[in-house]
Amino acid sequence: MHTKTSITFCQKLGSYRTEKRLNAASRELKQKFPKLIANIVIAAIFTASSQLAGWILKGINADVVFLLRIGLLLGAGIFLVRTLFDALTVTDKATKLLLKRVGIKKEQSKQRIFKDIICIVATLLVVAALGPILNGTSSINPTLNEIMTYAAMALILLFVYDIARTLYRITENKANGLANRISSSKERDETNGK
Repeated sequence: MHTKTSITFCQKLGSYRTEKRLNAASRELKQKFPKLIANIVIAAIFTASSQLAGWILKGINADVVFLLRIGLLLGAGIFLVRTLFDALTVTDKATKLLLKRVGIKKEQSKQRIFKDIICIVATLLVVAALGPILNGTSSINPTLNEIMTYAAMALILLFVYDIARTLYRITENKANGLANRISSSKERDETNGK
């Protein structure tokens, strides 16, 4: 009875921790998403200002206008880089949340990659099956086909991103292990040589 109670307690504790991590990730997504949108809007404002500066200041020295436009485009570039970093963070968190909800949890890397490939194939099969059905429905079928295609592309890109991230993690772990073995053998050689 005691072991059954402790197992139940551990399961509840594990699910509580997982739920707590999911809530933390969800909160972080809610915080990062407005920042992401704000950076995109600011970059768009800088880009539009650059275009307007060239149009409004036609009569002024061309070098001054060129430098002003370059400065404004650099400002837009800075905000686009910030957007990229925020987008990577949001994508990473959203990928973790979505994959946990789909049922792909932290597992062995080969299994995770295999499940991602299965999800990609399943997405392609669903899109291929729904295509002919949506073609004969109504006059809005081109719009539905586009929405379905873009949604499928987004899902496939998400799974490909997860595969790439997993492969990167595998490579990084192997490289760190190799570096640790090399450094430990060097230390042993130095210790034996003294």
